Amino acid sequence: MHIEKLLTEVRNLSDRFVMPEARPKPEAPIEWHSARGLLDIVLACGRISDISTRISAAGYWECDRELLAQIGAQSRQILYHINDMKAIEAKNIAEGRSEA
Repeated sequence: MHIEKLLTEVRNLSDRFVMPEARPKPEAPIEWHSARGLLDIVLACGRISDISTRISAAGYWECDRELLAQIGAQSRQILYHINDMKAIEAKNIAEGRSEA
């Protein structure tokens, strides 16, 4: 039940980092570092967190606790990376530099 939703969100998140040629269905790629791509990643991480909380509240009967902790840790690392990336970008803008 929840585990299928969790796996779907993890798959959606991982698809953001797959080369367009390797995707099973052709689609217009949204660059992960674009504003839309970052929003999609943050939303996917939020959904992963929500689903993980539901699995935890249900007593972990659908998923091993360690696996759930690893999925959550990876999701948080992605969010930390995005935060660091945006902080560097803001600092460069404040200092008058661009990413050319």
